[in-house]
Formats: sequence, structure tokens, C-alpha cells
Amino acid sequence: MKKLNQNELLDQKIALLTIQHRQELVEIKEQFKLVQESISPSNIIQEGLQGVYQTVTDKNKLLPMLPTLLSLVGGYVSKKVIIGNSSNPIKKVLGTVLQFVVTNYLTKVNSKEETVSETEEPELNKL
Repeated sequence: MKKLNQNELLDQKIALLTIQHRQELVEIKEQFKLVQESISPSNIIQEGLQGVYQTVTDKNKLLPMLPTLLSLVGGYVSKKVIIGNSSNPIKKVLGTVLQFVVTNYLTKVNSKEETVSETEEPELNKL
């Protein structure tokens, strides 16, 4: 077998690295296209809507979220009723604090009601 000189050996390695580089470049382009498609606004909105739809259609997931949702809505409504659409920054801050306080209060009240109802025995078991 013929012994390769240094230049021929170097040319072979360069050719192998060029092929490897081209393959990696094709893979990177494919990955980029996948990432670009996954972060497009239409896909983000579609995935979000699918998540909301699955949560709403699954009643076991929706019922535990209802008190939290009501607390958030209560806080928001209290802010809008008391503060309104003011452009005063102090009123906006006070409205946000009020919303936070009302939301936390309603969440605590709802969680206390749940623990009381869980600890009470049903009427049928008392007989």
C-alpha cells in the first residue's frame, strides 16, 4: 500500500470535515425552522387556546380553580369600582394595593370555607 504524504492526508481530513460541516449545517437549518414555527404567534395562541379548552372541558380541573378565579375577578372589580379609570399614578398604586388586598382576602375566605366543608361530616353519616 502506498504511503500517503502529509498533503494528501491533510486534503482527506479537510474533505471529511467539509462533509461533516455541511451535514451539521443542514441539521441546524432544520432545527431553526422547527423553532421558528413553534414560536410563531399563531402557534403560541393556538397552544394557549388548546390549554384553556382542555381545562374548561375537564370539570375536575375547573372546579378547584373556580374560587381562585372568583377571587381574582373580585379584586379586579373592586379596583375598577373604587378607583375607576384614573390617570393619577397615586390612585393607580392604591388601586393595585386594594386589588391585591381584596384578592387575598377572598382567597383566604374561600380556603377557610373549603376546609370547614371538608371537615364536616355529611348528615347521612351522623344517623
